[in-house]
Amino acid sequence: MIETRALTKAYGRRVVVDAVSMTVGPGEFMVVLGPSGCGKSTILRMIAGLEEPTSGEVVIDNRMANNLSARDRGVAMVFQDFALYPHLTARENIAMPLRISHSGSLAEDMRRVEQVAGYFGVADLLERKPAQLSGGQRQRVAVARAIVRDPRAFLLDEPLSQVDAHLRLQLRREIARLARRLRVTTLYVTHDQQEALALADRIVVLESGRVRQIGTPQQISSDPADVFVAGFVGAARTTLVQGAVYVDRRGSSVLDLGEQALDSDRTLPGHHTDRVTVALRTDALRPVPVDAEGPVLRGTVSFVEDLGAEMLVHVATGLVGVPAAYASPDAQRSGGRPVPHQREPLDDLEEPFGELVVRVPAGTRPGVGEAFAVEVDLDRVFLFDRGGVRIRADAGS
Repeated sequence: MIETRALTKAYGRRVVVDAVSMTVGPGEFMVVLGPSGCGKSTILRMIAGLEEPTSGEVVIDNRMANNLSARDRGVAMVFQDFALYPHLTARENIAMPLRISHSGSLAEDMRRVEQVAGYFGVADLLERKPAQLSGGQRQRVAVARAIVRDPRAFLLDEPLSQVDAHLRLQLRREIARLARRLRVTTLYVTHDQQEALALADRIVVLESGRVRQIGTPQQISSDPADVFVAGFVGAARTTLVQGAVYVDRRGSSVLDLGEQALDSDRTLPGHHTDRVTVALRTDALRPVPVDAEGPVLRGTVSFVEDLGAEMLVHVATGLVGVPAAYASPDAQRSGGRPVPHQREPLDDLEEPFGELVVRVPAGTRPGVGEAFAVEVDLDRVFLFDRGGVRIRADAGS
């Protein structure tokens, strides 16, 4: 088991990990997910004993670990750059932790090396040096070296980021299968949400050094706690737009989106006239005839992505989008104003704010500039207040 209690790391006045508390249960596979620079790797390095916390505590198997050396913590770490010794063979690289710990005889160590190498399909490559191995083979050797000593916990810092897409899928399956087979507590860091959703028992969503939500992949993707999680996590693309809530005498709500509006039988007590952020995901949108009635948004086709089995239609609706900077904690503390360091200036390649993305079956391709209507599944629409916190509506009678 791994536990962090208000774990904090600051470099001068810059706080990179801000009071992070979480518990990874025995044998659990937990993924820390967040954008680049949010403090994920720093958390891992503090748990491993490679970085000293500014404040807070690391607990491993119910034992305070702050004052333990990295070697005495009994955890193994895999880095994204493989970190193999170039002058040693794969066999010698994998065996290194055993030789350092003097845990057994040479014969016993070699049997263990060959067993672990077999787990990852590199048993026939043990006499090769890293330069003679492909990127995928080097990463397999690095993971084998990490687990050869039966660690209390397995820490992986974006281990697949330098492996091509095909091998990445294969290796992540192997890592997940082996971690569960060995029942070793695993903490895995990534910025890839697909990787997190595929691997994790639970996910910690991190942003600007702070925990935004902890939950199962299903909870994180289908029930986001705040606007950052809604925009960052989920297989479906998400458009964040500005809106306002108006509640009629019957208690039903209208979402005023500026040029367009959505009527709902869901009630939002206490939110009449409130400004909100509305998250519209691709999986909540369905193309309908332009004269359709109901909760429908209308616009024109601006771009079409042909993915073979389906197409993604980008629809310009005139809705006022919310840039990612507004979803950051710093922006919330500044009263909702974007903070310059949170987002690079817009360029011509960036998707326009307020543009919906709709899945349509392969076949008839809508033309750019063509009128397009989208039915909105209001049960899948997420609302957030000015601070970015989720507003939960009640179903009407």
